Amino acid sequence: MSTGVREGLRAWLVHALAVPTIATVKLRSRVSGGFYLTGGVIVVLATLGTASWDAADIASIRAIGYFAILTGPLLILFGHRLPRGAYHGISALGTALISGLVLYGHGGEASVALAIPYLYVILDAAFFFGIRGLACHIGLITVAAALSMHHVGLSSADTVLIVGVAVVTGLVVASLARAANLAEEDPLTGLGNRRAFDRRLEEDLARTQHEHSTLALILLDLDNFKIVNDGHGHQVGDQMLVACADAWREVLRDELLLSRYGGDEFAAILPDHSLGRAADIADRLREVAPSGVTISAGVACWAEGDTASVLLGRADVALYEAKSAGRDQTVVYGDPTRGASELEAAIGAGELFLNYQPVIRLSDGAVVRTEALVRWQHPRRGLVPPMDFIPQAERTGAIHALGEWTLQKACSETAFSCANRGVAVNVSVPELRNPSYAEIVKKILVVSGLRPDRLTLEVTEALFDEDDPQVVRTLKELRAFGVQVAIDDFGTGYSSLSWLEKFPIDVVKIDRSFVQAIDPDRDRQPVLSAIMAICGSLGVSVIGEGVETPEQAQVLRDLGVDLAQGYLFGKPMPFAQLPAEPAIPAPR
Repeated sequence: MSTGVREGLRAWLVHALAVPTIATVKLRSRVSGGFYLTGGVIVVLATLGTASWDAADIASIRAIGYFAILTGPLLILFGHRLPRGAYHGISALGTALISGLVLYGHGGEASVALAIPYLYVILDAAFFFGIRGLACHIGLITVAAALSMHHVGLSSADTVLIVGVAVVTGLVVASLARAANLAEEDPLTGLGNRRAFDRRLEEDLARTQHEHSTLALILLDLDNFKIVNDGHGHQVGDQMLVACADAWREVLRDELLLSRYGGDEFAAILPDHSLGRAADIADRLREVAPSGVTISAGVACWAEGDTASVLLGRADVALYEAKSAGRDQTVVYGDPTRGASELEAAIGAGELFLNYQPVIRLSDGAVVRTEALVRWQHPRRGLVPPMDFIPQAERTGAIHALGEWTLQKACSETAFSCANRGVAVNVSVPELRNPSYAEIVKKILVVSGLRPDRLTLEVTEALFDEDDPQVVRTLKELRAFGVQVAIDDFGTGYSSLSWLEKFPIDVVKIDRSFVQAIDPDRDRQPVLSAIMAICGSLGVSVIGEGVETPEQAQVLRDLGVDLAQGYLFGKPMPFAQLPAEPAIPAPR
């Protein structure tokens, strides 16, 4: 048998055995509870005024109906707290109750009518169990129906008709449910894809918030997968991904929330799991990885007020730390004994504020935009320098909350101003790696009323060393929306030119070290001239940073630099104190 045929058969088998993606615990509790409730109501109503049921034990039939009516709401309200395996017992109980109804019907029309709810159990199993589980319940129903209906004297034709219709209907529904899986299924591994993950995460977060319970998230990344994929071929890489998925599926059999998030990255959502328990599971997933494969894992736990993007960002930061620290390890975001980080608490307490530094057009001195700079006024430590808390925010994942707050504040204050100026806001690579970041920016712009072309997002060039396609996708989506993208501190990294060609960039900010090195007595400034020539050929505008003297401003103007900022034109200050039009001092 060829490899292609084997892989095709394997993919079909995985697809056939999989539980439909709609089979969430919450939906299962609602549907199963609904079946019990409506089934009980129908049974009780059926016992009213049925003269042809004279031989039936009406009292016992009603008792079963009332029991189902009471059980239904309990499942709807509390069924999501039950382990998944408990639903096999709930379905088996339904089969037993219906068999009891058939027996208490004492044959004839009553028993035939009371056998119809077997269809409920079949549909429940078809929606929420794998093929093996469905087959077990079909077998149980067939045996129970045959025995009970034979006991009350019904013909084999009645049994075949009722059970046959129920089974065929269940199989059709099971096929349709699994066909719907394809929209949310990764074709290679049979796991959920990113779409399934995002939907499930939103559902579980809503439940977690409502019940004030816990939820943990694990991100898993195959170490050096790109090297394997490029060196040995995509077929070997695909086999490695499938082997990992198979091994991890066994570990997470009960949760059934493992997804292939993209490329060589997997994600697991663990409802009702503490941070420590989730970290233990992450270690176990790393242990069972195929021989020769090492895994980096990032773990995060939901905190009150977290959105899906914030929680995902925390897990992503933890994964990034695991990879940066040497790979082949599990890193847990935050301290499990604490809730929000100190910085996140400071945001909520109103301890942060923004200062703005003007960016002027060298040709006429007009203020075209400002750069928003976050400051932290700590109640005990006083004014905390950004270099003391920004790196920590990136390490702990608080950078996502900090970045979103800064962007909201800067856009709102700028839009409120009558001046038609733009604003520049710094963004970190962990934020850009968040697939939801572009949507966050768009939403903030819509709410604040700031035009997209008035916002510039600045990314530090030194952080661009990690080749992540998600960063490129995010930047392209933002630029397509009208937002400008700038490289900050240009010239300090070793890969400056390659990033200029690869990334969608509108603005280059020349690092202050080049500006400080300007010698007014020299006719040529070779490095700055080269940068201007490159940027000019790429159609990228240039900003000179750290301008402190009129001579530096004059040299930049002579070189054709478009914009400049620095203490010469204004220090960072509150928005209300920004000058209308700072004059450009003349060179001496």
